[in-house]
Amino acid sequence: MPLSTFWLWFFAYLGIGLLLGTVLYRSDFCMAGMLRDAFLFRDRTRLRHLFLAVMLTLFLFLLVRESGWQTFESPAGFNRGSLLGAAGGVVFGIGMVLAGGCVFSTLYKMAGGNLTYVLVFCGIITGSLLYAEFFPWLHVLEQQLALGGAASLNQLWPQAARAASWLLVAGSVILFIRWQRQGRWQIHSAAEGFVQPWLAAVFLAWLNGAAYLLSGLPMGISTAYAKLGSFAENLFLPAHVAQLEYFNRITLVIKAGETLLYGGAGPRLDMVAYTEGALLLGILLGAFFNALLLRELRIHGWPPMRQGGAAFAGGVLLALGARMANGCNIKHLLGGLPLLSFQSLLFFGGLLVGTWLGARLLPRIILR
Repeated sequence: MPLSTFWLWFFAYLGIGLLLGTVLYRSDFCMAGMLRDAFLFRDRTRLRHLFLAVMLTLFLFLLVRESGWQTFESPAGFNRGSLLGAAGGVVFGIGMVLAGGCVFSTLYKMAGGNLTYVLVFCGIITGSLLYAEFFPWLHVLEQQLALGGAASLNQLWPQAARAASWLLVAGSVILFIRWQRQGRWQIHSAAEGFVQPWLAAVFLAWLNGAAYLLSGLPMGISTAYAKLGSFAENLFLPAHVAQLEYFNRITLVIKAGETLLYGGAGPRLDMVAYTEGALLLGILLGAFFNALLLRELRIHGWPPMRQGGAAFAGGVLLALGARMANGCNIKHLLGGLPLLSFQSLLFFGGLLVGTWLGARLLPRIILR
């Protein structure tokens, strides 16, 4: 059911963010670490938890659509596939490994007092501002590299998409039961308040389903970083910000009943601010409150120069990759893939390549 005012959107997403920050902090559910460890250390233990989150999200999205509860045009926020999105996935994957986190995990790690992720956060803001400068050229390139008209398999072939989704769900259930019998879900930890990653995956899927039910949009926050950057730049260079095409562009239009809701990366309060911005704030606050509650809040010193430089550069690459692909890893893997978005499939392929490259590059930078 559509929410009627922007402030209701804000508090709904703030609540989701608070819960998400709590779960991410207590479980250390870091997608960057999951993929990095698979390539760097050949440790694929936590990939099961990521797969659980994706498949459960697919099931919940199916229920929302099959029940008719979803009244929004879907999939909102996902364009037709473009090879630039795959390139964005490569850039994002490299940045994710160098930064040691993604746009979500950076927030809960920074909220716990890790100053390395302050550098990553600043890098993401910087990369978002750089993208705004190059947007006209990259937007033309995106159109030139576009692959087709349909944004998802649901649009191209609805019956096949529905059948494929249910088959994936059924196959996943069989696999999950097998892993349960083999005892592969649990991770041993003596940390106080630790939440098992499999349980975090379940919470993450349900929170993502709640966001989808409310707005027709899976969770994502990369545009919120760009909006923060535009507000900051607007304080010093308002004339320059006003002439940048990207900051004047409407990137999100959702039809909620008879009402059209708009959002973009520019320095204004709109749909992006009241959803992605509220989610970003909620994750920060949720993780911070939990760090205080568990008496784990410690201000870690600044990292060595080489590591700090890699973290900042990783943040820049995260932002550039997310903007090139029109979304971050959470939006595409836990949103677009369950919606069978072609754009997200291209991003995922690029992300795997980028993570592999980053896993080879990181030791050369840090251990040189």
